[in-house]
Amino acid sequence: MERHEQIPVIAAKFFNEARDTNPYASAETMRALDHVIRTGLADSLAHAAAAWRAAYQEQNRLIGTPTRENPFPDREAMAKLRQIKETADAASEWVSRIHALEAPANDRVYHRIRDNDQLLELLIDTDYHLAAAADALEKATDGLTAQNADERLAAFRGQLDAFADAVRERTRLIKSVPA
Repeated sequence: MERHEQIPVIAAKFFNEARDTNPYASAETMRALDHVIRTGLADSLAHAAAAWRAAYQEQNRLIGTPTRENPFPDREAMAKLRQIKETADAASEWVSRIHALEAPANDRVYHRIRDNDQLLELLIDTDYHLAAAADALEKATDGLTAQNADERLAAFRGQLDAFADAVRERTRLIKSVPA
């Protein structure tokens, strides 16, 4: 959009009292804000993954190294160790997926066909809800130890699945826009 075409858009945003938006926000500003939000999402998930990795290391120390007297560790302890590692790996995988989420292209050819500003505002709202879910995932790992990992494992996995569904919804929003 040319500079003279932006003035009515800025004025419309300014005089629309139903919205509490910055009238000077441009598509570039909203795109940058979307990137900042996604970086925060990844940080929260990285903290959760680090907590699960610490629980994994603690569980690994509890199992100990095999000896001649006890060459095979307890099956239940090893199963718990595998579950903790899978959970940490799943959280780490979502960190990289969040960094790779796409934003709509900033092209001028299709700007009149698809409303990028509205889409970016919708993505920021979606990312805000994702941020709340990522904070909940991070808070779910507060005080996580190898001893209480069994109790927290199912709840964390459920929250991670809900987070994954929300990310899929965000991806669907992007994919529904014609390129």
